[in-house]
Amino acid sequence: MSELPPEAFGHWRHSHEEDTTGLKVYRLVDHPFPRARWRHGLELRADGTYVDHRLGPDDRSRRVTGRWTAEGAGRIHLHPDDAAMAPQVLEIASVEHGLLKIRK
Repeated sequence: MSELPPEAFGHWRHSHEEDTTGLKVYRLVDHPFPRARWRHGLELRADGTYVDHRLGPDDRSRRVTGRWTAEGAGRIHLHPDDAAMAPQVLEIASVEHGLLKIRK
């Protein structure tokens, strides 16, 4: 089902301290992150589902679930289960050893 490398699957947290121009950096959730008020999270699963951990209006994490489809060359299309939410496309620049980089 997947055109993504197996290293892409897991529970990722945004490591905003490591972002560079044009790239958002994510690390696996068990990484020893510096303290932060909140971090975006993304779970990519090999079965074609995902969970997007977003910041809710009350400053708590809000889970958005859905399905993803590969669009080739590291591009994935996220289709939220909630039809009122807009789909989005992520472009994976690289993934290796617990480090995921997504183009902004």
